[in-house]
Amino acid sequence: MLDFGGFLEPSSGAQVQRINRLGSRYAVTVNMPPLENRKDGRVWVNRLIKGQQEGARIEYPLLDFYPGTPGSFVVDGAGQAGKSLKIMGGTPHYAFYEGQPFSIEIAGQHYFDFIATTAVADASGSATIALTQMLRAAPANGDTLHISKPMIEGFIMGDQLSWEIALERMIGLSFEIHEAR
Repeated sequence: MLDFGGFLEPSSGAQVQRINRLGSRYAVTVNMPPLENRKDGRVWVNRLIKGQQEGARIEYPLLDFYPGTPGSFVVDGAGQAGKSLKIMGGTPHYAFYEGQPFSIEIAGQHYFDFIATTAVADASGSATIALTQMLRAAPANGDTLHISKPMIEGFIMGDQLSWEIALERMIGLSFEIHEAR
């Protein structure tokens, strides 16, 4: 996580204060399995170079978490801000679990986050979900939530312009993607 908040630690021994600032966002390090150069390796190298210059979007790996069948949740009402989000249009009684990843697509840009506390949609498929980070942009009514395939979008950072080529013609890659906003 890229945290733009901070702590005020007074020299007088008074209470420490946490200052949360807007703009905190996510960064993910990805380690790819060895890729065959003739099939995928060269393509991934090219995409990483482009991702540094133009930005990139990748699906966040859910690993052993199965999100079930959430339906098609969308934002319920414009002008929302803060750390909660009203949503509608999903599967009735769908359960969101603490730590569950998702992304909101606002004006074509994905904003990644995690569910802060467990929540269950009502019989009409509406819910209010608690977010781990504050909303970084105001969603419009009807903006899409990506729950089954959350995306992280930003720029490729770090030493992405170097890669290993093994004698067996395999390419090993690792990279970081940092959300731009």
